[in-house]
Amino acid sequence: MDFIFKCQASSLYYVLGAILAASASTFLVKLYNVRKRTLDLQRQGLAMPPVNPLLGHLLILARILSKLPKDAHVHYLPDQLRRAYPEMGPIFYIDGWPFMTFTLVLASPSTLAQITTEHNSPKFPAIKDFLYPLTNGKDIVSMDGREWKMWRNIFNPGFSASHLITVVPDIVKETMVLCDVLKQYAESRSVFSMKSLTDNLAMDVIGKVVLDSNLNCQQSSHPMVDALRRQMRWMAFGNEGNPIQQYHPLRPFVHWYNTWQMDKYILPGVNARITNWKSQDSDGDIKGGKSVIDLALKAYLKNDKVDNSVYGSDKAFIDTSVNQIKLFLFSGHDTTSSTICYIFHVLSTYPDILSRLRAEHDQVFGSDPAQAAAYITDDPYLINKLPYTVAVIKETMRLFPAASTTRSGEKGFNVTDAHGRHYPTDRCLLWLIPHAIQRDPAFWPQADELIPERWLVGPGDPLYPVKNTWRPFEHGPRACIGIELSMIEMKVVMVLVARSFDIEIMYKNLDAGRKQKGIIRTVEGERAYQLAMGQPSENLPCRVLLK
Repeated sequence: MDFIFKCQASSLYYVLGAILAASASTFLVKLYNVRKRTLDLQRQGLAMPPVNPLLGHLLILARILSKLPKDAHVHYLPDQLRRAYPEMGPIFYIDGWPFMTFTLVLASPSTLAQITTEHNSPKFPAIKDFLYPLTNGKDIVSMDGREWKMWRNIFNPGFSASHLITVVPDIVKETMVLCDVLKQYAESRSVFSMKSLTDNLAMDVIGKVVLDSNLNCQQSSHPMVDALRRQMRWMAFGNEGNPIQQYHPLRPFVHWYNTWQMDKYILPGVNARITNWKSQDSDGDIKGGKSVIDLALKAYLKNDKVDNSVYGSDKAFIDTSVNQIKLFLFSGHDTTSSTICYIFHVLSTYPDILSRLRAEHDQVFGSDPAQAAAYITDDPYLINKLPYTVAVIKETMRLFPAASTTRSGEKGFNVTDAHGRHYPTDRCLLWLIPHAIQRDPAFWPQADELIPERWLVGPGDPLYPVKNTWRPFEHGPRACIGIELSMIEMKVVMVLVARSFDIEIMYKNLDAGRKQKGIIRTVEGERAYQLAMGQPSENLPCRVLLK
């Protein structure tokens, strides 16, 4: 028996050894090929940081990351590389394998146009994998080609400027709830997380606009929203450093449960709209509500060029709508919420900007802030008469864009820079970085300074923005569908909050009570640096006073 056991053990060790040897060989071959490719591209005169033949750019990346807060947004990395090696210009390769995909960073208007408008490169697979637990791949971010085009056209009507102006009174109503919450904090004089408040506001707004539902997240919890937020915490890009986080055994079960909770709320609403349509005269006008999903159903049914291979049936509409609604709730609340936080941060940091903003609101809505909500409700078009307010929003989004975009490189497709050099994109992650281009002094004088007047001067002024360099929503046919809604919501919030409250940012008080010293808590001197989802660090601790 001992002999048999020893033979079995020996065989097992042999198999394990063979597996390890094969894995090591595969790794070394891959390492050789990646580094050879990097060196070949460098020899062609294509821009990149200095290359280590064995480690590629890993040492440089490690050095830069060591100077950033551990929880800082990843889009700081290309901008810090650009600052460290300005001779590279706005397009360059990064070889961070095996910790990141071979990457081509794009941060100039001409190169970005080649990706988003002239060629419209496909989405990078990792973003589809990230969204899959939320949407099952049935959303206009994950879709490509003809399928994407048809569904984007179906959902476009609900996000048109002409339609969204009609929902401004609903946005006003939800923002007044925020004002009530802020009054409570003003009375208590307690420190609170502004991001939590703006998250709930933005969720109530997007819920009303997309579903015509009163989620009331600002006043109580909602089971569907709770499930969505749990799902967000369990979603993974696949590059997490902690393998337990990336391959958690409970992840599939958590995803299934949260999906069930969300669908339990969303699905009956979509089904009810289908039933309502079927009860109407199919030859007449389709009657119904004015939510995004109602208008999408109308567009779906009225489309005389319906392609059954894409649409298929009512089930196709139901499946896609339910999943797309979840994406609207996810993306439509989180990025807007973060930007509202940064607007408050800006107004708190720059009193002169706040004074000028308040003066504009006095001029348009009268000197009594309490009357502004009624003015906007009676005449929503008043929010289009706020040039300085829009300038503050755009300048805030220039310095603090919430997200970046990734596309897939393609064999035979090259990007050409301003010097005529051709950058192959095959087997590359194409990283489109608003943060890098919007902070580049080659395009923006005093690039790190917040100057709303950039957006008010004429073409001959040095501050006048270079065309296509402001890209927080990206450009081209796949630009964010919610641009207009986000801008409207931010204008309404500024009008109703800025003259009624003084907001004080409380990082100094927070840091003063900490025992740990020497921890990096700023990026380029900014304490409210951006975290992984674009939100301000520590969710922007605040104290508020009634003005």
